Amino acid sequence: MEWDRQIDAYCERLGPGLWAEPVNALTNAGFVLAALWLWPRVRGLPVARALCLLLAATGLGSALFHTFATPWAGLLDVLPVAGFVLLYLYAANRRYLGLGRVSALAVTAAFPPAVALLAPVLA
Repeated sequence: MEWDRQIDAYCERLGPGLWAEPVNALTNAGFVLAALWLWPRVRGLPVARALCLLLAATGLGSALFHTFATPWAGLLDVLPVAGFVLLYLYAANRRYLGLGRVSALAVTAAFPPAVALLAPVLA
C-alpha cells in the first residue's frame, strides 16, 4: 500500500493541500476540548478516563486525516473511533444492562462481525 498517496474522494476536500478541508480540520479541536473538559470530572473512573483519551485521539486522528488525507492518517482517523465505540459498548453493557465482565466482553467481541454481516443487508 502507498501510505503517502493523497485521498481525494470524500467530504469537502478542495484539493491535495494541507488545508484543503479547513472546516473539518478545525472542528476536530472540539473533540480534544471536550476530552480536556471531561478529564477532571471523571477522576477515579478508569473506563471514563479511557473514553476521554479515545475522544482526544479521535479529534487528533481526524484532524490529521482531514489535513494530510493519506492512508496512514485515515487509520489514525478510524481506529480511535472504533476503539471508542467498542469500549463504550462494553461499558454500557456493564453499567446499563448489568452484564458481568465475560458477558460484556462477549457481546462487545460479537459486535464487529455482526456489523460486518448486517451492513450489506441494511445498505
